[in-house]
Amino acid sequence: MIRRRATATATATATQTTTRDACARARARANARDGTVDERASVRGRASASVGARSAALGSGRMTTTTRTTTTTRTRARASAGVGGSACPGCGVGLQDVDANAPGFYVTPKKMLAAADADADADAEDEEAFDVDAGGFEFDADDDDFDDDDIDETLTLPGYELAPLVDAEDAEAKLDAFNALFDEDDEGTKRRAKKKKKGPPVIVCARCFALRTSGRVKNEAGESLLPSFDFERVIGDRFNRLREKNSAVVLLMVDLIDYDGSFPVDAVDVIEPYVQKGVLEVLLVANKVDLMPAQCTRTRLTSFVRQRSKDFGLSRCSGVHLVSAKAGMGMEILANQLEEMLDRGKEVYVVGAQNAGKSSLINRLSSKYGGPGEEDGGPIASPLPGTTLGMVKLASLLPNGSDVYDTPGLLQPFQLSARLTGEEMKMVLPNKRLTPRTYRIQVGGTIHIGALARIDLLESPQRTLYLTVWASNKVPTHYSTSAKAADTFLEKHAGTKMTPPLGQERMQQFGQWGSRLVNVYGEDWQKSTRDISIAGLCWIGVGCNGNASFRVWTHEGVQVVTREALVPDMDKQLMSPGFSFENVGGGSSGSNKKPNERANRQRGIGGGGGGRGGERGGGRGRSGSKR
Repeated sequence: MIRRRATATATATATQTTTRDACARARARANARDGTVDERASVRGRASASVGARSAALGSGRMTTTTRTTTTTRTRARASAGVGGSACPGCGVGLQDVDANAPGFYVTPKKMLAAADADADADAEDEEAFDVDAGGFEFDADDDDFDDDDIDETLTLPGYELAPLVDAEDAEAKLDAFNALFDEDDEGTKRRAKKKKKGPPVIVCARCFALRTSGRVKNEAGESLLPSFDFERVIGDRFNRLREKNSAVVLLMVDLIDYDGSFPVDAVDVIEPYVQKGVLEVLLVANKVDLMPAQCTRTRLTSFVRQRSKDFGLSRCSGVHLVSAKAGMGMEILANQLEEMLDRGKEVYVVGAQNAGKSSLINRLSSKYGGPGEEDGGPIASPLPGTTLGMVKLASLLPNGSDVYDTPGLLQPFQLSARLTGEEMKMVLPNKRLTPRTYRIQVGGTIHIGALARIDLLESPQRTLYLTVWASNKVPTHYSTSAKAADTFLEKHAGTKMTPPLGQERMQQFGQWGSRLVNVYGEDWQKSTRDISIAGLCWIGVGCNGNASFRVWTHEGVQVVTREALVPDMDKQLMSPGFSFENVGGGSSGSNKKPNERANRQRGIGGGGGGRGGERGGGRGRSGSKR
């Protein structure tokens, strides 16, 4: 009995102790909760005071906020377009919005300003949303927090069980199968999808914008302020850092229409030492093959390009590509060789003279590989000389991640085209396939080519020889059997009937008019075996058997060279004396038949053959007239 009573007493004592401990813990939790509530109330009081102060500041300084928002609108617009110490993606010159007459000036598009204004208004509304009077955050004294220990992370509600993990390849295959159900071949859908992928609008300088929209610059006087590009310093320094074999590729672009005038001899002088070391690989890209005469075969052109490049100092090249950057001819073969030559990280530099077509080539490559084009941030292609002013980088353009650099067109001061305006350049640059204008010229005869060049025949192995002018169809020519009135003829018709230049006053801006003696030794009078090339204008094929002497007139500093004939073929229909645009026999019939005496007799006037009709032909041609 005593033992049972002692056991009951011990049990009661333990129960009381447990109860007291539980009550103590309950009171401790209650006190802690009360302290948290008090602290939360204190925080709420401080937050209310802060919100009140901010509300007062907003009430008293709303105009200050509005002013600050307006001030940052243009900054927002520039930031959204990636402007801020950057370069114009069209020409490569640094952007600035201070001096409208200085290079790189730009104006932020109105659409971007409107979008920036909308963002600023939204920010202002967000600030006003914190006003106490408008209703802010309210704290309830009964609010309580969940203890982390009370959260059951293993709890899963019915119907929300996690799915088992799926293999990545199986998931991708299922996703492709699902997307295939919605594939469309509609071109309109593809264009819309491509348009949606475009990023924010790209800001270009005012000069590039004018070239892109109207093809001309508004401030021609500002062209003299444009910065020059030091190829040897900028590009040479980059090449100096190359150490491994075949570290970079240079696309050396040349204009087939003006090969000698557009070949960048100064750039080759910089590149050649690295080519000999094996650091650089060079691909010769001969552009505008679509404008070459139909008689030119690819084999003939490739042989000509290789030989002339060696004559100009390029020891070797990894390939020759005949392309048309504008029409896209030959671009696929060029792109395939680039992909084969380039390892990851190698760089590509596009080098050439002004108007050789570098920017057009890069835009073609960019279009092929999904990069920016001329309309959305790529280099600007324009007939205006020196469109690209700084180096334009297209990062990771090629599939292997290689960067492509568009370098500014190298100024060739000995080219006539470097002295022309944009409108005059459109006349000199052909827009369709060249056709020959073949003259049978006698000793003492003269041919004017626009108002930019003139060629007189002084001596000939025979009484007459054949000259074939290869120039743009928009550049008129004039043949006279006597050079006596040549000077007065130019004074009368320069800038009007004989263009370019446009306007007689422009003649004074081209430099002094002078002549030089040119000797040519021909090997066949039935085809052209030698050429006389006038840089930036045309070339003239000479068909004679023996030595001929010419006096070539042009402006001071213009390059005049002789070379092996690029196109031996002549036109079977000879041109008559007079203006080419008034000439009946000026078109090419597409035949390769050689000119002969019978063809001349059938024309009535022998094209300078020495007959009576030829002597009369100082004015209009009378080809085909009956006597």
